[in-house]
Amino acid sequence: MILGLILATSLFLISVGSHLVILNAGHTLLEQNCSLLHKLGIALLVLFSHLTVAAFFAAGFWIGEELGLGGFRQAGAMTAMDYFYFSLINVTTLGLADIFPTEHLRVLAGVEALTGFALISCSAQLFWTMMHKGEEA
Repeated sequence: MILGLILATSLFLISVGSHLVILNAGHTLLEQNCSLLHKLGIALLVLFSHLTVAAFFAAGFWIGEELGLGGFRQAGAMTAMDYFYFSLINVTTLGLADIFPTEHLRVLAGVEALTGFALISCSAQLFWTMMHKGEEA
């Protein structure tokens, strides 16, 4: 359990840190120019950030499984795409439940969902700022 919490906390800090750096780049771009092209570029940065966070947690689920913290219930062995798919579904808090973690990996899944909720909120603030800038222009 302790190892699962250490892994989850590490992934949380790495994810939040990288997301904030990328969002800061988006805010910097927005200050320079609020044209539609820049806004689309910022939207791509946000998408990249969320996909990166999902990839971090996918790697964490693989590491956790290799360390014996738990596994996944699904038909067949987990592939890299399965880890990424589960992570992407989980980080968005969608949770389709066609693949689900067992044992201590459930803690990691919970922390990932909380992380995703927090980061989606940060991204929403940037999108709100972009829309507000558009009204001023």
